[in-house]
Amino acid sequence: MNYRLATIFSEATYNNDATEIIDLNVTDPISQIIIRFQPKNGAEADSAGHPMKCISKIELVDGSDILFSLSGQEAHALDWYSHHLERPNICWYLPNQTHDHAIHISFGRHLYDPLLALDPAKFTNLQLKITLSIASGGMNTSQVIMSIFAHLFDEKAITPTAFLMSKEIKDYTLGGASHEYTDLPVDHPYRKMLFRIQKEGAGVDYCFDTLKLSEDNDKRIPFNHKIQEILQAITAQVRPYREWIIIAGGGSPRYFHCTPGYWPGFSLTHWEGSAIAQDATVWEGDGGKAQLITTGVGGNYQALCEGWCPHSVIEIPFGLQDDPDDWYKVAELGALRLDIKDGASMSSSESCQIFIQQHRLYT
Repeated sequence: MNYRLATIFSEATYNNDATEIIDLNVTDPISQIIIRFQPKNGAEADSAGHPMKCISKIELVDGSDILFSLSGQEAHALDWYSHHLERPNICWYLPNQTHDHAIHISFGRHLYDPLLALDPAKFTNLQLKITLSIASGGMNTSQVIMSIFAHLFDEKAITPTAFLMSKEIKDYTLGGASHEYTDLPVDHPYRKMLFRIQKEGAGVDYCFDTLKLSEDNDKRIPFNHKIQEILQAITAQVRPYREWIIIAGGGSPRYFHCTPGYWPGFSLTHWEGSAIAQDATVWEGDGGKAQLITTGVGGNYQALCEGWCPHSVIEIPFGLQDDPDDWYKVAELGALRLDIKDGASMSSSESCQIFIQQHRLYT
């Protein structure tokens, strides 16, 4: 076989928050790592957050060298922007049922990319660190089951020249209509730059005002645009994110979380073995939080959700995404500065995360 799927970490159950440190004891090049995690719901209630929040941090390190560092929501959004594929994540807010989710971490442009892959031979002590925050997502979550797999090159011999390195570079507190300036690294070419402000009940068009990228003290400005212009000109180039969600109806509005954070729309039907004599509707949804409203008590409902900006993440892709030679070369720049102006309605209760995906050569 040219390729194989290997178990990196066998299934384990967690009843408390934890950080699991896993030595990557493989010698074959890694195309993709898959983290499968299953948060178990408790009693019926409003959801605490999207199930991806149950993983607060994913890190891949080689000693002090950080090769990957994102939250679960950031990694999930990056996976979607990289492949435009919704993984078969099962999301249901039903009492005592278990969600089934996966986060795919890609080191190449596509699965089994022979040019870009993580080559363990280039490193000394690769470790994967997963931090769980069990009660942060799902519905009264008290348990998470986790296992980890990897797509490896097996009998197919490759010599990868680089890998995709992804990491959060800043997490800061907002202020209404204020500017945040960030000096960006210029060590490796950029494939993507991503921004996230997630405020429940508010779309990203209210969270951001203007995004500006400046080279060498405004000698060249790759972009300087209002958020609505970026949404129409860049985000509009990709199709919306789609997912199915199962929700238990209640006597009062029941809040649940969805993945799209910008203009999510919902189609709703009963999810029962027989018809229910009551009506239901879904209201709100911007920022990834919506509510199910029913005319009576009980009944389960199935919602098809479709919208943009998963987890309220905006992507700025640089160049043709399949061509490394076309990505944003920053090594010759003296300075690269990002200027984010927050939306007027933002406050210190919200925060913004900036993360990047870079083309890191083996040297």
